[in-house]
Amino acid sequence: MRSLSSIIFWRILRTTVYATVSLTFCAWLVQSSRYLWVLNDSSVTFLRFFKFILYLSIDIIAVILPISLAISAAFVYQRFCESNQLVALQGAGCSPRRMLIPLIHMIILAIGYLYISHAYISPQAWKEFRSLEFQIRNTIEPPPKAGTIFSHNGFLVYAQKYLGNLSFANIFLIDARNPGKMCHHFAREGMVKNNVLVLTDGERVEVDFVGRQNSVMTFQSYNYNLREILKEEQKSAQPNEKRIEELLLDNPGEEEKKKENLALFHQKITSPPLAGIFALWAFLLIFLAPYRRKPSSWRMIILMSGVTTFQGCYFWIANAAAKNLEYVKLNYLLVMISLIILVAQIAKKRIL
Repeated sequence: MRSLSSIIFWRILRTTVYATVSLTFCAWLVQSSRYLWVLNDSSVTFLRFFKFILYLSIDIIAVILPISLAISAAFVYQRFCESNQLVALQGAGCSPRRMLIPLIHMIILAIGYLYISHAYISPQAWKEFRSLEFQIRNTIEPPPKAGTIFSHNGFLVYAQKYLGNLSFANIFLIDARNPGKMCHHFAREGMVKNNVLVLTDGERVEVDFVGRQNSVMTFQSYNYNLREILKEEQKSAQPNEKRIEELLLDNPGEEEKKKENLALFHQKITSPPLAGIFALWAFLLIFLAPYRRKPSSWRMIILMSGVTTFQGCYFWIANAAAKNLEYVKLNYLLVMISLIILVAQIAKKRIL
């Protein structure tokens, strides 16, 4: 009987891997089409583009895995039913409980992976994704001509003459990022190297509107890291980039951000059990009349309809919870009631 449990477990595992990879690949292709603009950048190779969008697959797997596990369990158990193998197993004294145990092991494995993914793998993947996206979007390549060579949110660099090799002459710079203090730079020459603007032989004028004090200084060399200027405008870490324990940290003065963090935290807690709910649905639905050689394709249709509808409702509630945390209770109720009903049905059939 132990060998039978191993056979069922490995069949479900193998089918789940195949189904997850196939469905994830399809969803991944759709998602990656949104980032085809990256290929327009001459500095982005196809290998770098592939690495960039590969990070998206982590969250896609988390959504697909509960569905693929349900499909795999239904497929494996249906094959047993339609091939009369269950009739032989029943005659040999094999109970439905023996058939359920491998699926329970698979559910534990799937839920464990989902919790690890939500807690650590997914946040790290999103951080890498955002970092790479930022690098691609904000590669500093000034135009090889005179005029405005850099402009971003109150920071403007103008050059009167282009000398070649990203070097410019007669540079005028305005730094108005701080409304209370404005800086002007005049430099005889300047160049952009590794996203750093290097000014040489110039003058810096600072106008302090708050303190009503002005200052003038001359310099031989003055540097501005253009990438850091862009980062100042880059949004703080998004909720999906935070580890599960970081989502509980208080954000004073950011009530909306706090709601998003808490909503995502509860989603990461309640979504992994969906893998168990869907898999047990498959077991009960396919084993409703397990010892008949009878086509049961209609059961697969019912299962897929129920799974997609349930998951759609779950994520709709999860998204609504980002604006109103009261919706979080609905997802907990949805998951708990489903588990209670499933356990009650399994107990009723005396499977456990």
